[in-house]
Amino acid sequence: MQLKFSESQTMLQDTVARLFADEVTSARLREAEASGLDKALWDQLVALGIVGMRALAPEDGGMSLMDAAIVAEQMGRHVAPVPLVEAIVATALLHRAKAPRALLDAVEGGAVATVALSPAATGRPLPVLGGSVAHVIVALVGGDLVALVGAAGERARNIADATVAMIDVAVAEEHHVLASGSEAEALYNAALEEWRVLTAAALAGLGRRALELAAAYSGERIAYGVPIGSFQGIAHPMADAAINMDGAKLLTWRAISSIAAGQERAGARAAMAYWWAAHSVDQAVKHAVRTFGGYGVSLEYDVQIYFRRAKLHALIAGDPNEQLDRIAARLWDGEAAALPSAGDVGIDFEWGERAEAYAAEVRAFVEANITDDVRAKMHHSTSGFHAGFHKKMAEAGFAYPDMALDGKPRLSRYEVMAAAPMWEDMGWTRTPSSVTEFVAGMAQLWAQPDVKQEIVGAVLAGDALGALGFSEPQSGSDIFGAKFSAVRDGDEWVLNGQKMFTTNGHQAHYILMLTRTDNSGKKHQGLTMFIVPMNLPGIELHPVYTLQDEKTNITYFTDVRVPDRYRIGEVNDGARVMTSGLSFEHGGSGYHAAQKAMVRRAVDWARKMGPDGSRPIEDANMRRILARAAVRDEVADVLCRRQEWAGVEGVHEIAWGPMAKLFTTEMLYVDGSAIIEAAAPYSLVRGLDRDLDIVEVSMRRGIAMTIYGGTSEVHRSLIAEKSLGMPKSR
Repeated sequence: MQLKFSESQTMLQDTVARLFADEVTSARLREAEASGLDKALWDQLVALGIVGMRALAPEDGGMSLMDAAIVAEQMGRHVAPVPLVEAIVATALLHRAKAPRALLDAVEGGAVATVALSPAATGRPLPVLGGSVAHVIVALVGGDLVALVGAAGERARNIADATVAMIDVAVAEEHHVLASGSEAEALYNAALEEWRVLTAAALAGLGRRALELAAAYSGERIAYGVPIGSFQGIAHPMADAAINMDGAKLLTWRAISSIAAGQERAGARAAMAYWWAAHSVDQAVKHAVRTFGGYGVSLEYDVQIYFRRAKLHALIAGDPNEQLDRIAARLWDGEAAALPSAGDVGIDFEWGERAEAYAAEVRAFVEANITDDVRAKMHHSTSGFHAGFHKKMAEAGFAYPDMALDGKPRLSRYEVMAAAPMWEDMGWTRTPSSVTEFVAGMAQLWAQPDVKQEIVGAVLAGDALGALGFSEPQSGSDIFGAKFSAVRDGDEWVLNGQKMFTTNGHQAHYILMLTRTDNSGKKHQGLTMFIVPMNLPGIELHPVYTLQDEKTNITYFTDVRVPDRYRIGEVNDGARVMTSGLSFEHGGSGYHAAQKAMVRRAVDWARKMGPDGSRPIEDANMRRILARAAVRDEVADVLCRRQEWAGVEGVHEIAWGPMAKLFTTEMLYVDGSAIIEAAAPYSLVRGLDRDLDIVEVSMRRGIAMTIYGGTSEVHRSLIAEKSLGMPKSR
């Protein structure tokens, strides 16, 4: 896996970013609106070879598709008033189709080339971006790929004051046929895919920059005595939009990486990247404008330019939602896509061969050891725990893949994540093991030697499970507001209080506890942590049954006496100990397998014959619902993979984990709800279809997951602050 640009890619990014920053000023943006084109900027882009960067195929020394995406993103960030993406694609297409030398010379000399984004026909004018300034327009006309010279039209009034003209192929002075039949369609369709991918990159850059402008303003504008960015009504929608724009960029990268690797899903991912960027940028620019308030709609402020340009680039090729039909056809009907050559792009989202081999090894072991009584226990909740099977997993070294032995992890996170989806594929919980792994990890870090040996030894042998005792009735996400009392009495501590939602507590041997040992200071002071044996007198569990078919517990402690040796860390230093536990949290990655499994189950259900004799996947509305779910699954996937890559590479970006967790869990609920709504009323009846049952329960699990590990609202505040630099919103 590699999500870092190479040295040459970083240099390209820095170069074009400086160029656009220097040239695309507020004054120049407004001057360019008279014609739609900043000619001085265009000339520099031609001179630097940016316009012709894809004229040569990568294998012949041309630049990669990722290089072009880097340029497109920076163009979007600066809303550069040039039809750059269209020109890059058209120039490359002219060379691939071996256009006449005179045309190529003219374009290389600075004449504008652009491309019609829909098949053209005589007497049916098309809106073409770049059409008012183009020397040559490449179009598909009646099955022929043609280069039209002299077809440029008068600039049409348009939302972005860009170089849009209504082009009629009949008025061209010259009409050069470049290819015909299947060859023409293949060249043209591959060019359109390239345009979609590069436009997605541009929209991702545009949306992100609009949010940054609004975030900066939100820290300057004071209302009611505080910066407006501290209001959650402003911060939280901005946080959602920031996640979506990061997802758009990463999904574009993955589409390019997939094209380069020749992967089966490459065509679907290209369409996904374009739809997601075009769909999501609207939310970003809308919230950016609204953050500026009345100034946002004033033409004196630049943010309204971002709004207008977003509409232009997202809609110039037609309704982006048509891509959902293309995504469905490519994913489930086997429709092939003509794709451009990508070259050596450097970026790689795959876990790697070693990780995939480990995943296969784990799956083989699990499948070989599933007996009828084990299969009968399989469930997504903690009731799915099977002690005998767990013992076999522990003895084989598969139970705790994240455990570090002798201070060194046995496996990389890539190996762990490659194997993780199997459990959700089987509909089988790993919660008892994962919670236990957290407890044992804290014991390794902080426990006294004899207790460390006791707990870690029992856990690794498969003889002990753990639970977490953090939440209390009056302090959920605010864990440092804990009131649970621990009072020292010689070599023992006396524990009194109540812990909520002690999942797995009913079968745990140890519980990791956060307690209050001093009330004299601030709330994050005076906290001490323990790992407490669950067999001590005075511990009482009351079951709590939940919306998502799960059992958790309320755990009461009444004068529970625990030896001091079970204390972890120093007295009153529990906040620091607790913070170290964040290293065991992995954002959304632990939740994403449920989303992926839900989408797969939904498609499996939709392929089957329904009660009315039809297959749901043949219904146009259902196909679009499933396609949206598939796209959001891909976005969640790239956000989670970025988070894992950052952890392995030591890249410290606080917001990336919360972004992955928030998006994954929210979309599990959103898409699960949409599917069962479209499948109603049959989706309300359990037992009619196993796959649809899993979709329905996944929806309910999704609403719970938006609460686990900090609610979505807590994460939105953190993302707004850490990713966008907005004031604290509490």
